[in-house]
Amino acid sequence: MATINEAMVMQRTIRDRINSLSSLRNANSTRTRTMSYLGGGEPKEQVTIEPQYDVRDLDAKIVELEGMMFKIDVSIKRANAKTEIGVEFDIDKILEPIKAPVKE
Repeated sequence: MATINEAMVMQRTIRDRINSLSSLRNANSTRTRTMSYLGGGEPKEQVTIEPQYDVRDLDAKIVELEGMMFKIDVSIKRANAKTEIGVEFDIDKILEPIKAPVKE
């Protein structure tokens, strides 16, 4: 169990982690090797793309973290819906029109 404050801090941490993993998944999950060699008198270049991380594993972790964000958000909103604050007010009185004297 965590307090609402702890959960909100954790949300920020999880959000940062999701962004990091998404960047890793989108840009840095592969390594490109370029090899140049001479074959038949002409220089040739061979590019090999090797995955550094299994994209499915990265995606699964991102989905897990997004699920945790959802659970935290729902829990905070559920707690806020039940929590009362010690302020009383009369909404009709607050929103009633101003009765200003009419100048003749």
